[in-house]
Amino acid sequence: DTYIIVEQGETVLLIDKHAAHERMNFDKLKAAGYRPMVQTLLVPAVFTPPAEEGEILLQSLPLLAEFGFDAEDFGGGAILVRQAPYDVDAADIEATLGEIAGKLLTTGRADPDAARDELMHTMACKAAIKGGWTSDPAELKILVEKVQSGEVRYCPHGRPVVVKVTKYELEKLFKRA
Repeated sequence: DTYIIVEQGETVLLIDKHAAHERMNFDKLKAAGYRPMVQTLLVPAVFTPPAEEGEILLQSLPLLAEFGFDAEDFGGGAILVRQAPYDVDAADIEATLGEIAGKLLTTGRADPDAARDELMHTMACKAAIKGGWTSDPAELKILVEKVQSGEVRYCPHGRPVVVKVTKYELEKLFKRA
């Protein structure tokens, strides 16, 4: 439930499904004109982040809106979220925005483009299939096709998404070669 194993001729591919899906999400977010699917929350999420995180989130409301968060100042240091990206579970909204705030604090003040990329990294990761999850075979097939075509090679953080093991390397592991 963490890796996809694909036999391809004399080679076995071990694909990290989270990393591959994260890359697909990141590329989608980075594409020009991307409009995220959003969910309006039946019960708005209200949370009170640490003061510095709350301040940077409130300063970044237009950027958050680009990615599907409809958030506002709720007073007393609290933030109210009425809408969130469809891919982010409602229970993960506070943690996701906390992570985004941390990244904005380290990159966003000096470089808005870096802040946008950090936000895309976080959103891509939070929306990706998680290791250990049972996945739909059709979804896995799409991941495999993207990896085999070379379209997806590295996650947004630079980690490889696939390891190739040749028949010879496998036979060496079993002391058959």
